[in-house]
Amino acid sequence: MKTMTSRERLLAAIDGREVDRIPVSPRIWRYGLWKKSSKIALAREFDFDLFEFGVGGLSTPLNDPLCQIVKPMLPDVRIEIRTDRTDQKVTADRTFHTPGGVLHDVIVIPDAGGEYGIGPNPLWLEPLVKTAEDVERLPYILPAPEYVKDNFDSTRELEKQIGDNGLVAFRSGTGVDQIAVDALGVAQAMMVSVEAPQMLKRLLDLVDDWYTNIMKLALEEGHKIIFDAWFNFSLSTGWSPDFYREEIIPRIKSHTDLVHSYHGKMFFYDDGKVSQNIGDIIDTGVDIIQTLTPPPAGDLDFRWLAENHGGRTCFNGGVDTVQLRFGTPEEVDSDVREVMETLTPTGKFILGTTDSITEGTPLENMHAFFNAARKYGKIAARKL
Repeated sequence: MKTMTSRERLLAAIDGREVDRIPVSPRIWRYGLWKKSSKIALAREFDFDLFEFGVGGLSTPLNDPLCQIVKPMLPDVRIEIRTDRTDQKVTADRTFHTPGGVLHDVIVIPDAGGEYGIGPNPLWLEPLVKTAEDVERLPYILPAPEYVKDNFDSTRELEKQIGDNGLVAFRSGTGVDQIAVDALGVAQAMMVSVEAPQMLKRLLDLVDDWYTNIMKLALEEGHKIIFDAWFNFSLSTGWSPDFYREEIIPRIKSHTDLVHSYHGKMFFYDDGKVSQNIGDIIDTGVDIIQTLTPPPAGDLDFRWLAENHGGRTCFNGGVDTVQLRFGTPEEVDSDVREVMETLTPTGKFILGTTDSITEGTPLENMHAFFNAARKYGKIAARKL
């Protein structure tokens, strides 16, 4: 078979068509930050099939703690922020004066690259949403979906830069799960789901409406692959399979149906335990599932996955990043071969990693991973 471009190879794998070799497309943003290198440059260095995402969308006060990006998009909201720096972190005391009332929180923002790692998450000392009244105020601090149009040019420019060397998936703003759970805090969100379930449902409905409108604008602009993540409601976070099935699955199905109505593809992400709900997720019609995490971080048995759900969606992931960082090159080679031999026969498979390749991963292990991916990828493709 003639050699394919990365773009051709990825699209063929997603659709279950013939490939010249199994695509290899790991998550690699942490490694890139560590090396101060772009993912495009890393794709050239290691010769892998770049599947970029997370571009476009909108910032919110949940992922822009100092509101430097989001403030101009909230003309009707007066924002007061008092900061205090200690050691390698900043504590921000934030007050949002909205037309519907006041929202207040306290958030700790660790410095990146220090003792908290390359990409540390913020920590809320006081959550933004504490009452049912706060839920009704939250939409005031979510920028109007129309602002997302300002990001389309940069996304198109990225697509031009990548060209035939990969694909770009559009992420429609901060995910519904991320906003809802970060606004409440994980512990409070779980308590609210039991003690005041309608409050949580109302919060999810409001954020989902905002998110869906952004998604529609992206689809109308012509974006064909939409990235959707629900990791803050993952079973690994502590949510029950029943809650996920009743409250989250219908939302994933609604998003997927919308994407398909525009003849697009849905890229679904969860980097935790999914064995108890992956069948429900696949039933929604998603086209790609990432990251396929085995124990101990996840709970997927790949042979069970292949036997029970192979061919129903494109699997992307499989190689353990802990092994990749701390194992030997020989162990990395063996891991790649085993994952490839187990999941390639499903007919829809992109070799990837269980999360981002981390800072500190030895260069010899990186070469072992990509060399094995190309070697076994060609063998596996011939067997299909």
